[in-house]
Amino acid sequence: MKTSIKTNVLAATFICITSTHAMAFDTDEIKDNQAPLSTEFNQLDKSGDGLLSFTEASEDKLFTKKRFAKADVDKDGTLDQDEYSTYKSKAVNKNVSRVVDDSVITTKAKEELLRAKDIKSLQISVETYKGEVILSGFVESAAMKAKAEKIVAKIEGVKAVKNSLEVKS
Repeated sequence: MKTSIKTNVLAATFICITSTHAMAFDTDEIKDNQAPLSTEFNQLDKSGDGLLSFTEASEDKLFTKKRFAKADVDKDGTLDQDEYSTYKSKAVNKNVSRVVDDSVITTKAKEELLRAKDIKSLQISVETYKGEVILSGFVESAAMKAKAEKIVAKIEGVKAVKNSLEVKS
C-alpha cells in the first residue's frame, strides 16, 4: 500500500511540475508580452538613421561591448535591424532553452528522489540553475544526504550538485 501511495504521489508531482513548466513557456504569451524586435529596434534608434550605434544599442541590457561586437556581423561599428534582430532572437532562444533544460533536470531529480525508497524526498527541495542543482531541506541521516546527492549527480545535464541538506538530530 505504501508503494502505491508513493507511486501516485510521484505521478501527480510529475504531472504538476511538467504542466507548470509547459505553461510558463507558452510562445503566444511570450509574443504578446514582448514588443516585436522591429519596434524595439526603432525605439533604440534615437538618431533615426536605421542603424544602432553602441551607445544606442547599450540601452538594451543585452548589448554589452562584447555582445555588440558579436552582433555586428559586417564589422561597421553599427547594427542594422537584421543584425539586431538576429542576435537578440538567438539570445532569447538560448535563455529559454536553458530554463527548459533546468526545469527538466529539476523534474528528473525530484522524480528520482521520489523513487528512492529510503529517502523522504518530500522534505527535499530541488532547484537548478545552468545545470547546477541545489538540494535543501532535511534528511534523517548523513547516509541519506550522501545518497540524495549521488542520485542527483547521475542525472543527465547536471554539472554540479550543492548539497545543503541538513541532517535532523
